[in-house]
Amino acid sequence: MNRREFPQSVRKAAWMRAAGTCECGCGQPFDLDHPKGCPEYHHRIEAVLGGSNDLENCMCIRRDCHAAITAKDSAPKAAKVRREDKRRLGLQAHKASIPGSRESKWKRRIDGTVVRRGE
Repeated sequence: MNRREFPQSVRKAAWMRAAGTCECGCGQPFDLDHPKGCPEYHHRIEAVLGGSNDLENCMCIRRDCHAAITAKDSAPKAAKVRREDKRRLGLQAHKASIPGSRESKWKRRIDGTVVRRGE
């Protein structure tokens, strides 16, 4: 899935709406001289969950807040959606069976020899 970015017009409108403070709820001002204080734009509803690129879905937040929100909420939700899509479409890789289990093609006899099941 391609990453969807906000257009320039939406980012500008979000920056004006934020009025120099982070919109995540921390209320800290943006510090353009420090890398962690620079603004980034976050989808309230993630793009993989069907979120749009309009102003209502855009949050102008500080870089460190964005990293925390992404690690805590967005990344696990997106990973779950991708896993479910793979499972639904049948694209999930076949899991190898544990050697010696009943699903294995091989079995060990009592005398220690290993033979193919069904022989």
